[in-house]
Amino acid sequence: MSTPAYFVLEIAIHDEERLKPYLENVGATIASYAVEALANGGQVVPLEGAEPNGKVVMLKFSSMEEARSWYASPAYQEILRHRLAAADNRSYFVEGL
Repeated sequence: MSTPAYFVLEIAIHDEERLKPYLENVGATIASYAVEALANGGQVVPLEGAEPNGKVVMLKFSSMEEARSWYASPAYQEILRHRLAAADNRSYFVEGL
C-alpha cells in the first residue's frame, strides 16, 4: 500500500487576469490522477508562527510518485507559468501517513 502525498500551496494573487489561464486548465491536469481536493481557500486560523500569505490549497495524491508526476507533467508545466506570474506562491509536497 502506498503512502499518500499532499500538495500544499500558499498563494497571494496579485493579478487575477493573468491567473485565469491557470484556473481554467488546472482541473484538466489532475483529471487522470487519483486526487482529492482538501482545501481551496477558506478561513485560515493562525495559531503559531507566521500566517500563510494568501489562500491555502491542499490536494491529496495517492502517492508521492503520483504527486511528482502530476507536477512535472507537460500539461501542468505549461500552465504553471501563469500562476507564478500572477501570484506570490509557496508550494511543497508533504508525505502522508
